[in-house]
Amino acid sequence: MERAFRETKSTLEARPIFHHRDDTSIGHIVAGFLALRLEMDLQRRLDEHGVDVSWPTLMRDLGQVHAVRLEADGHTYVLRTDLQSTAHQAFRAAGVRPPSSVTMTG
Repeated sequence: MERAFRETKSTLEARPIFHHRDDTSIGHIVAGFLALRLEMDLQRRLDEHGVDVSWPTLMRDLGQVHAVRLEADGHTYVLRTDLQSTAHQAFRAAGVRPPSSVTMTG
């Protein structure tokens, strides 16, 4: 819990908001709050699964997951890159099945 609080404090650093209307400012704040809520929930799930990883490392590993569209023999396929390091653990902790390595879309 203490680690989550420390990371939350760094996440909540005050940054200027350059919106000229109240509704866009509110939208910006709500989006930031939802992102923080999702981060805290994933961190809790990772802790429950005994996965000790820093948030920057996890974001780096998840950021390496890409989908590549390939057309061959009149069919379209989507190929997923391999899950790096902690990315697979994050999917498992979140209770989400990673996308298939190969999916035919057409």
